[in-house]
Amino acid sequence: MIELSPLARPYAKAIFDAALDADNHKMVANDLALLSAVSQTKEVSSLIEDPELSKEKIAQTIIGLADGEVGDLSNKMLELLADNKRLNLIEAINISYQELLELHNNTKSIVVNVADQPTNDNKKIITEKLFAEHGEGSKIEFSKDPSIMGGLSIKIGDETLDLSIRGKVKKLVNQLNF
Repeated sequence: MIELSPLARPYAKAIFDAALDADNHKMVANDLALLSAVSQTKEVSSLIEDPELSKEKIAQTIIGLADGEVGDLSNKMLELLADNKRLNLIEAINISYQELLELHNNTKSIVVNVADQPTNDNKKIITEKLFAEHGEGSKIEFSKDPSIMGGLSIKIGDETLDLSIRGKVKKLVNQLNF
């Protein structure tokens, strides 16, 4: 499967710049999240891949499915994507846009994987430390993953800090196998 991020970045950057100029970057972020969710449904993704349908008709169908909840800027982007036969980039554009928004707001999306749900006190301590390091506006999500056996694993962007028992065992095995 082809990597779509390099193709999506220029579109994401362009709509992000336009959204900043219009001072509605949060609304566009919501629009793109909605359009991404719509484009991932089985019915719409099969429409996008159908070579017999005109891309403009597909774009109008997607706009219709959004039921007036999408702003003018996002509608224009959809029409541009249809003209360039790039409607398959909607999800990748959303991801790139969210990254640009996080960078602009100096925030990060952080996923904390834990074997068992931590107590409220432990959750508060972890959250406070992550906020202190990565900004108060960062979005922190706790995810239960019993396969890590204990400890935790923190994913920030494309970096992972593995403090889990599974990670330590893997490291030990690698050292023994040198």
